[in-house]
Amino acid sequence: MEATRPVVIGLLVALIAVEASLFMVGSAAPPSTIQHGVLLGFLFGFPALLLGGLVVTRQQWIVMVAVMYSTVALALDLATIVQEAGQPSPRPVIVALTLLSSLLNFLIMIFGGRCAFTVRPDERPPGGRHPNLQFPSSS
Repeated sequence: MEATRPVVIGLLVALIAVEASLFMVGSAAPPSTIQHGVLLGFLFGFPALLLGGLVVTRQQWIVMVAVMYSTVALALDLATIVQEAGQPSPRPVIVALTLLSSLLNFLIMIFGGRCAFTVRPDERPPGGRHPNLQFPSSS
């Protein structure tokens, strides 16, 4: 798990940089204020929180949240590629940056899954309560 954590951190940093360049290139229609806030939160806020959580708290569940985020972001990237390719004149910069974002999201899913599901040999699973197998009496 410790070997793949820096890879996931590096991929999140690269993803934030690609999304920033994609945001600077801009879209055709300016979003409303609420849409703009949600977009900024999804593109920059949430990955930055994940990045901070991975660096500071080093909890294993944060890696799984990063995998779930990347799954949603990959689906949105693929939808963006299809939408842009359907335009009469697709912008190659948007398509290229979205393909790069898709690749980074896919790699976060791969390495994050490996990090989340890797157990150290000296680590024991958490102990839970033993189930109560006694049946209630029928009296």
